[in-house]
Amino acid sequence: MLQKWFSVDERVRFIIMASLNMVFRYFIFVLLGVIFGTLHYQKILLAMWLVSSVIAFYSYKTLVFNTQGNHLKEYGKSVLIWGFSYIINAVVLDVLVVKAAFNVYAAQAVAISFLLITNYLLFKHFAFKKPETIWSRWEKMLRFFDLFSK
Repeated sequence: MLQKWFSVDERVRFIIMASLNMVFRYFIFVLLGVIFGTLHYQKILLAMWLVSSVIAFYSYKTLVFNTQGNHLKEYGKSVLIWGFSYIINAVVLDVLVVKAAFNVYAAQAVAISFLLITNYLLFKHFAFKKPETIWSRWEKMLRFFDLFSK
């Protein structure tokens, strides 16, 4: 089953897992909003990000990028990405709620959808970047020179 899963393109796996994580985050956001009210929606947003970060990290690490080891280093980088994403999310949410008079729940649904592409690129090229070997550098150089031979 996992072999079939990993035969799917990495970008598609990320979209699937990110979508599931977004649904989970949105569910947490709505649940906390129902329990505590939406007056302090920024605090609810922060709590949602804290709760969902561990599950999202392991789903990306194991089911999308399939990296081994480096848990603390990758988690630290992931936290930086989520911090950046949180700021974007908070700003977009505030603009939509305060300036555009969106419903808080609808605004959050719009806000998290903006983060998909940015997060993929940051996770792929920063948090879960696989170390480049001397052979892969050599292969890149050879491909570069292949361009001139045609």
